[in-house]
Amino acid sequence: MTARRPRPAAGLLRRALRPPVRDARFWVVQAMVVGFAALHYASDAALAQRVHSIPAGVPVVLLVVPVGYAAVRYGLSGSVATAIWATLLWLPDLLLPHDQGHVGNDLAELAVVIAVAGFVGYYIDKERREREQVVWAQSEHQAAEARYRQLFDTNAAPILVLGQDGTILQANPAAGTLDPEPVIGRAVSDLLGRDLAALSAGNHVITLSHPGDLPRDYRVSIAPVTAADPALIQLVLQDVTEELAEGRQARSFAELLLGAQEEERQRIARELHDEPLQLVVSLARSLERSGDGGSLPADLASDLAEARDQTLDVAARLRDVVRGLRPPALAQLGLVAAVRGFLVGVGEFSGMRTYLRVIGEEARFPPDFELGAFRIAQEAVNNSVRHSGADQLRVTLAFDAAELRLRIADNGRGFDPGALTTQPRANRLGMLGMRERANLLGGQLTVQSATGRGTTVELVLPTAPTAIPASSDAKPDERQSESEASRPAS
Repeated sequence: MTARRPRPAAGLLRRALRPPVRDARFWVVQAMVVGFAALHYASDAALAQRVHSIPAGVPVVLLVVPVGYAAVRYGLSGSVATAIWATLLWLPDLLLPHDQGHVGNDLAELAVVIAVAGFVGYYIDKERREREQVVWAQSEHQAAEARYRQLFDTNAAPILVLGQDGTILQANPAAGTLDPEPVIGRAVSDLLGRDLAALSAGNHVITLSHPGDLPRDYRVSIAPVTAADPALIQLVLQDVTEELAEGRQARSFAELLLGAQEEERQRIARELHDEPLQLVVSLARSLERSGDGGSLPADLASDLAEARDQTLDVAARLRDVVRGLRPPALAQLGLVAAVRGFLVGVGEFSGMRTYLRVIGEEARFPPDFELGAFRIAQEAVNNSVRHSGADQLRVTLAFDAAELRLRIADNGRGFDPGALTTQPRANRLGMLGMRERANLLGGQLTVQSATGRGTTVELVLPTAPTAIPASSDAKPDERQSESEASRPAS
């Protein structure tokens, strides 16, 4: 049975003017008031006839009995209604001549009766409201406990309730999937392999395995149960095995895809270097030898020389393509040298003024790490060249013991990164590729841009513990100074 919600403290007058007219005992009380009024009239008549059988004032004092009962029984609504009824019954007596009544005494005694009615009724009503509030609060607390117990018992996720010492005090039925042995009474470190202090440091994903069962991954959420005394701790273990498996599959697929992409880049670079580039270089030499003969007409010699220059230009462009597909400086000299060489080529090709700034002590990292960082820098710079309309590009490489920070900023027209992320176009998937590479390296990629304010791409990668200085004899001022990587082609 649900307790009734307590009445609000406001509206005293409204409650006082709603007497319990449907209660028969209320009308018995009113009949008593009528009887005392009749007794009072009889007393006044006896006084007029000099018959002192009833002491003066007794009927008015007797009104305290029905008024007090109504106050105790019904609160303010009953006491006020009874006091008003008694006053109405006494009004005709107050109009009698002075020698036939006790007007002064009656008025004083009626005031006392009315005051008693209001005072007692108000405090009785207040006490009832407070009692109703207590009962209602207890009922709500019990209902909340019942709802919590229902959720606790029916929740598909294992839930453990611990004491301050890490002992499991309660567990829902789903907790039985964590261990074939009973879990109540055991230490949480015995069940989960981590003590309460380690679990309290933050959300964790733990793997539990049992003989004959496949391992399951659980995300552990911890929260205090403040309503308990002493305070308890609740652990909710959400099964994320399928979610993590899908994430691992997606990560593995991305790694395979990027690996296949790099292999294809290497293959194309080798084929361009081994056959087309060599043929173009051989053709340039043949044209040069053909033009060396003095017997050729001047026009033909000039055409051969122009053809030779164009062939050499094609060879240079093929070399740039090969270096972009397989930067030899990356494996031999490291990330800084590869980025610097790439920026020089970009500046000569596009006419954009590029700058490279190196902060901290340059270090070498594992090949996959350096290749991923270089590809992100390459994609960001190429995007700037193709789409930004910028004339300046600044690249910053910052090395420290904890992270590698790569920053590419241009002064171009900018764009809306949110629209590009939510609605990527087929020819603008480079941003997604950069983010995927950053995720595979355990880093974070952020893009800041606005229309007319340029674009800044920043990559933060946790540095590998095996990083070593790239050059122990490099001067600190050389590493930290800002240098112009290239100038616009003249």
